Amino acid sequence: MDSASAHAVELLLPPSVAAPVLWSPGASLVVRLSAPARLLVDVSPRTPGGSVAARIQSVQLSTDPQGMAWSDEVAAVDFSGLRVVGHLAGRGDCFVGLGEWLGGPQAPTRIEGVALDWVGRPANFGIRQAVRIGGAGEPKSTEFVEVGAFSGTRGRALPLVSVSFEVFGLAALGYEITAEALFLGSPQMRVTGQRVVVSGPTGREPLVGLKLQIAAPQAAPRPIVPAAPTPVADPPSLRPTAAPDGMERSSRGRVRVFRSRTAAKG
Repeated sequence: MDSASAHAVELLLPPSVAAPVLWSPGASLVVRLSAPARLLVDVSPRTPGGSVAARIQSVQLSTDPQGMAWSDEVAAVDFSGLRVVGHLAGRGDCFVGLGEWLGGPQAPTRIEGVALDWVGRPANFGIRQAVRIGGAGEPKSTEFVEVGAFSGTRGRALPLVSVSFEVFGLAALGYEITAEALFLGSPQMRVTGQRVVVSGPTGREPLVGLKLQIAAPQAAPRPIVPAAPTPVADPPSLRPTAAPDGMERSSRGRVRVFRSRTAAKG
């Protein structure tokens, strides 16, 4: 490991293993970190002239990987550094904050591409977007890309006809996106969810206005857990009765057998 990170790294090895060596495909190693650290991996062939091809994957272990643990409050996230970037026809790239319009009802303008820029984005809070690009022929869909990547076109006069946004990651649990969109010749629309999609009635109308907001919804009420039933005394017919010598009958009808003292002496 990096000598500067040695104080923050602990290798957890089985009792019979002395060195952190991964001998075969599928092998794994558990590393406990107390601070951000850098690990160095050295790959060598098993036999002289053998292959050194290897694929190393880092996976964070968690007792709650899907965030199912109940929490009364959603951790606060600072969105002040998040900006929506839109390439507008005749204007170029424009930047707005959450709750502000790109184009919109007061100044509808064809939006040809979008991106997200977030200075100070917290770890484990991700946002990604995908678009459908209009023009001649069938609209073309793009893959989801994350913060910092651009979706759409520049300088080709091709409008966006649909946009999708999604929040993901452990820090994003409980947060939702609200997207307000205006498509040419169509009523203004509003969609809320962890993944939202906006498009016009036919899927071909150009996007001329877009506004985003991200917030945590009101906490849902904690589910009611039924109280444990109060124990009730057994009716007379179920109460224990005298058992023959050498046996003891429990209140649940089970019989426990033991050796009597007389038998033990014999």
